[in-house]
Amino acid sequence: MAKNLLYYVERSGSLRLIAEGQNVGNYDEFVKVLKWLASQGKPCKGCRFGGGWSWWPGCPVRDCVIQKGLDFCYQCSDFPCNRLKEEPFLAHKKAIIEANNQIKRLGTEKYAKQLIDKFRQAVAAQPFKQKRTLKPRI
Repeated sequence: MAKNLLYYVERSGSLRLIAEGQNVGNYDEFVKVLKWLASQGKPCKGCRFGGGWSWWPGCPVRDCVIQKGLDFCYQCSDFPCNRLKEEPFLAHKKAIIEANNQIKRLGTEKYAKQLIDKFRQAVAAQPFKQKRTLKPRI
């Protein structure tokens, strides 16, 4: 997935404009991390798809989901547990908690549609910028 996204990022100048226009963070740092992720042998596919990083085979979140036979963390009676409330990757884990709460509330199909709609709205909200043309020198 990271390789596919990196391919798109490297060929789409408009993505930088969108990210900077939405003030979502440092685009160059994002690309740097994306390049690193793309260089990994087996990037995480997510718990539902047997995820896990090639560099972190003992992911505690994935191991828990597999051991309990769950599709999503919210299905666990301990959700949100300490595995999701502690480092490492606390910011990412907070996003996992929020996503699981939304999936629980909306269901997987509505949640997926909501993500697609948000992406489309963000792209559509970007102002069209014409390239500046240089006046010929005389």
